[in-house]
Order: sequence, then structure tokens, then C-alpha cells
Amino acid sequence: MKKAEHLLICLTEECAELQQAISKALRFGLDDGNPNGTTTNAQDIIRECLDVTALIELITDDEAIVESPSTEEAFKAIKEKKEKVKKYMDYAIKRGTLEREYVYDDSDSFADWEKG
Repeated sequence: MKKAEHLLICLTEECAELQQAISKALRFGLDDGNPNGTTTNAQDIIRECLDVTALIELITDDEAIVESPSTEEAFKAIKEKKEKVKKYMDYAIKRGTLEREYVYDDSDSFADWEKG
């Protein structure tokens, strides 16, 4: 097995752990957690996001594996993804399949806001 394959397998494992943490939060609540643990489901999600980020950095640090985007390209891609998510959240609200709980502001982050 080559380094790239090993890191990609590690990334898939971390993504699966993130999915599991999200599933637990959806089933039991963000403020709940494993009775034998010391963290909440919300904290577990953040930890798993950081683990995924670490693997992405390892993969992009070695440009023989994946060419790393420039900072400008990365910010542009993130902004575009946020806009796309907002667009479909707005559509889901209009369809009645998503409760209006969050307002998306122009700073590209979800703002704490009133129930609507």
C-alpha cells in the first residue's frame, strides 16, 4: 500500500466516525453524551471534524497526493458551499420540510437568531 492509499483510508475512517457522532446527536440530542464518557455529542462532532481536518491537511501537505488549493481558492470554495447550503435550506423552509430555526447572515455564518 502506498502512502496516499493509507491516508485516504484513514480519511474514510474519520469521515465515518464523524457520521456516527452526527447520528448520535440527531438521535439523542446535541447536549447528550455517552453515559460513560465526559463529552457531549456536540463536543464529539467538533472533535471528529478536527480529526477529518487533520487528515485533509496530511493529504494536501504532500502535493504528490493532492495539490493543495491556494488560500484564496479554499475560501472561495467554502463561500460557494455555504451559499449552496443556504439556497437549499431556504428552499426546504419554503417547502415546509425544514423549520425556521436559523438565520443566515451576510457574514457567511449562521447567526444566533429569534425563532421565526
